[in-house]
Amino acid sequence: MLKKKTIGVALACALALGAWSGSTLATPINVGGVVWDPSSPLDLTVQAVNFRETSVSMVGNVLTGYGEIASFNGTSQSTFCPGCDLNFTFQYTVSNITGNQVEFSPGSISFFVDNTNSFNVLNPATAGVGTPWLTLSGHTGAVLGFGGTAQLFSTIVGTVANPLTGSNGLGFLDATGGPAADYFQTHTQADGLGGLADFTLNSEFLESIVRGCSSTPSPDPTNICHYPITGTATLIGRTAVPEPGEIGLLGLGLTALGLLVRRRGKERETGRRA
Repeated sequence: MLKKKTIGVALACALALGAWSGSTLATPINVGGVVWDPSSPLDLTVQAVNFRETSVSMVGNVLTGYGEIASFNGTSQSTFCPGCDLNFTFQYTVSNITGNQVEFSPGSISFFVDNTNSFNVLNPATAGVGTPWLTLSGHTGAVLGFGGTAQLFSTIVGTVANPLTGSNGLGFLDATGGPAADYFQTHTQADGLGGLADFTLNSEFLESIVRGCSSTPSPDPTNICHYPITGTATLIGRTAVPEPGEIGLLGLGLTALGLLVRRRGKERETGRRA
């Protein structure tokens, strides 16, 4: 008869294999050259600095912009994207303006891994370059103090077309495409409507015309003078750690337990015949 102690040892081994697999999956994750630690106390915090964007003034205007990720869970570019840059482009359409409040829908952000490490904030043509990495699509939500629903909400200091220091934005996004999407579809961010988004977006921005550009933006989107507004942004979410490896190793441990039980059974049968 198979002793309880033997079963306990085998089961413990199975569970240990599962636990070990989970720990190995926890760190690090590498998707397309972008490396991060999902066990970081900051997970998930992604920050962009010095992004550039166009000016808007009325409903129907499309806000476009670009930038580069400078920090991933508190680590610098040389750590989370060694030998590459993680750049992005975005666009949002103005859906409503009420006083100093601007609402945008629809919207999206696209991220790219550029292994030539060629991003230059003064050259818009260096953004949106490289291998597609992640697509975030706007998620409709509600924010206290705003009258409607939207995907991005902005409060402007100054005028809508010429925002001053203190202007800010808050939005919601879902991971919808690219090889990194599966790692961020965690639905952890309350959207104000009783639902959950994958990310919240917080930004601050102001008009800061690049030296040499006129107060009238260039109509050419490949010209830095097309983007008179600068800002910073933070994406907050969570990393989803895939579990197939953990399940597989746990299954391996349980299989070993099953083989042990079968072997003991055969030994018992052989003993009876003898």
